[in-house]
Amino acid sequence: MTSSRPKIIQLKNVTKSFMNKKPIFTDINMVVEKGEFLFLTGVSGAGKSTIFKFLNGLEMPDEGEVIFNSKYVNKLNPKEMPLHRRQIGVVFQDYKLLCHKTAAENIAMPLRIMGLSSFKIEQKIGAIAKKIGIESLLKQRIESLSGGEQQLVAIARASIHKPLLILADEPTANLDQKTANTILKMLSVLNDEGMTVIIATHDINLIKAYDHRILIIKNRTIMEVY
Repeated sequence: MTSSRPKIIQLKNVTKSFMNKKPIFTDINMVVEKGEFLFLTGVSGAGKSTIFKFLNGLEMPDEGEVIFNSKYVNKLNPKEMPLHRRQIGVVFQDYKLLCHKTAAENIAMPLRIMGLSSFKIEQKIGAIAKKIGIESLLKQRIESLSGGEQQLVAIARASIHKPLLILADEPTANLDQKTANTILKMLSVLNDEGMTVIIATHDINLIKAYDHRILIIKNRTIMEVY
């Protein structure tokens, strides 16, 4: 990859083992440019979720460095970590929404944690709902929504505070192909607005449908697929 765009993510010589077993990663390196949209793939258990945990500061490497937006994640202290995590939005395979609350209440959660006023929150919810096409869902409880609708709500929640990075962990795994394409289009909209997007997925058909860079985790390292 040759480009003049600044780097937003760098993994440098990262090694990681769990429970004294064989390393899941051995001396891996990875670079992601600001504003990039890419796929991260590999067999189940290869380490896709571990990469995401590195970036969120939920796991630390045994060796090497994890750099996000010019800061060393593995050197952040506990007081710095919450501010770091606000720069990242996460979309999960199983949505992780509060089923007894409405879509609007779920979407508002990051902003309430940040301490925004109710007026500002209402404005931002309206804007993101219009962008993603879920205005009619805002007053509905999550438990009444389809899987695809729930994932759109989850994308709205992950992006409402305009993070630098969106991490989507198997976001289409439980969805039909048409709905999966809708999810990818919405993530592309966010990418067009400048957010870096990384999608971890096993879905080869989904990957082939989009002309984005592909990284594969194999044999405890990361390789680029052209």
